[in-house]
Amino acid sequence: MWADLVKRLKSFPSAVLTGLDAEGYPFSCRCIPQPDPAQEVLLIQIPPQAAIRPGPAGLLCHSHDEQLWNLKGFGVHGTLAQRDSKWVFTPRRLMEGTGGGGLLGYMRQIRNARRTAQHYLERRGLPRPKVDWDGMKALWAEAKQPGPPQP
Repeated sequence: MWADLVKRLKSFPSAVLTGLDAEGYPFSCRCIPQPDPAQEVLLIQIPPQAAIRPGPAGLLCHSHDEQLWNLKGFGVHGTLAQRDSKWVFTPRRLMEGTGGGGLLGYMRQIRNARRTAQHYLERRGLPRPKVDWDGMKALWAEAKQPGPPQP
């Protein structure tokens, strides 16, 4: 996992670190993780005003164009700790995101999303929802029209 993580990090100028604040609420800040290959951890510079505390944490690396297309990204679950006044993120699990793994990765994402949705519905005893495809097509056609949106 470590080699794959380091390779992926090179494609992103920064990441979003999410952990918990002193009261146990989620807190996020942008950071630039620096790999430490000897310990297989990421050194993280966190702004001094950040209210994050040691414990479970996650990193999200993502990018997209100005119109939010061409999304690429991945996530990492891990643990955040302070060592000698430095923040250290120990990765535990790499999560495949969009745009990674090529066509096979994309197909795997679709399969996993369908499986997750099916399990969600089964656990709650819910039927698969019906999609109003005609309504979706009408919205798509309206969105393609030039000019301001209609009320």
